[in-house]
Amino acid sequence: MKKLIALAAIVAAGAAFGACEYIPKDTAWVYKWKFTGKTTFGTKPASVKAAPAGLCGFNGQTTTGAPTCVVRTPSSLKIEGYTWVCKPGCGSDAFEQFVEANEIFWQKKPFKASLAGGVATDVSNIIGKKAKQFEAAGTATFTEFINGGAVKEGTYTLTYAGFGKYDQKNSRVKCVKGNFAGYLDQPHYISAKDCTNAGYWDCETMALECTGTSVAFGKWSAKFKKSASKKYLNGGRLPKIPSWVVAMNAQ
Repeated sequence: MKKLIALAAIVAAGAAFGACEYIPKDTAWVYKWKFTGKTTFGTKPASVKAAPAGLCGFNGQTTTGAPTCVVRTPSSLKIEGYTWVCKPGCGSDAFEQFVEANEIFWQKKPFKASLAGGVATDVSNIIGKKAKQFEAAGTATFTEFINGGAVKEGTYTLTYAGFGKYDQKNSRVKCVKGNFAGYLDQPHYISAKDCTNAGYWDCETMALECTGTSVAFGKWSAKFKKSASKKYLNGGRLPKIPSWVVAMNAQ
């Protein structure tokens, strides 16, 4: 997707994101997104040597240089975030206008991480006999960062699609939900003391392969937040986000 910033300032809860500057200030939209489902995560290691500083969990190397990893197993996935836009114009097209500067996402499961990237919707159509329904599809790309945004982990590439409701009176998407599926380029085991790659079993040798893609799938939703949109329009403020979240995208 677009340019990622590896180190960024911590976004405080309810921090200002830049108010709309249109005169008259007529419209601003804030949407809450959720991706909830399954992926994989490493099993807790009995004893794993820490990787070198700055590479924790990223390349599966110990301090001696010998590769090491743990077994990956099914795990819960939970990603949340907000997108926002000033003066969006034609309602259905707003889902094609969000860019990384207008997005903030974070991961709650399988471990806490700030996320760079965001959603890129390329199908957003008003449908239905009464023009009150909606269809959407696109690709979400999320890269995990831990340790205050200093350490990069894996990247999700998720294709999402779904149906929703369209608000004719206000010319905007009211809500949309559906399913997503894709992959994680490298799962890990992350804890306060251990960081390592999570591998899979080779079918011929039954040896543990320490690197490789994994699956991610589940349900997603995006919902217009009326109160949050008013606050953003009048003061450039977004809803409360977790204090540990770092804004990884360009502002």
